Amino acid sequence: MKYFFIVFLFLFSFSLYAQNTIDMIIINKSQRILYAIKDDRVVKKYDVAIGKNPIGHKLKEGDKKTPEGYYFIDGKNAKSKFFLSLHTSYPNFHDKRVAEKNNVNPGGHIAIHGLPSISVLSQYLYNSSDWTDGCIALNNKDMEELWNMSEEGTQILIRP
Repeated sequence: MKYFFIVFLFLFSFSLYAQNTIDMIIINKSQRILYAIKDDRVVKKYDVAIGKNPIGHKLKEGDKKTPEGYYFIDGKNAKSKFFLSLHTSYPNFHDKRVAEKNNVNPGGHIAIHGLPSISVLSQYLYNSSDWTDGCIALNNKDMEELWNMSEEGTQILIRP
């Protein structure tokens, strides 16, 4: 009976965890909105800031553009220089091929993250529209909520 209870508790806990995780993140760059999706439904919507050069797809390192396309979360960093960080799989295969064709470095380290740790500077930067080097930024409260709903492998679609 004790074994049955332990198995039941494990399965119940796992099902609660699975219910609280999202399936996909969709970022609409032109609207500056991030949608958290679960079972084909929008469960949360967040305002975001994107790269300083917001129009168009990221082509090379240093262009200050936020990429567009399909990616996934390939790492979570609780000790980022920004408040929490969900690392994306940018550059994907297509991004690498385009960069190679153009003989440029596609860059990397594109993430969804919170604000910098310096609070006064954070509020100033966040209140201006687009301030990142190509990442997607949320306020810290929203970032913590998204962090708790996301896991490695969560799909990301970044749209123009």
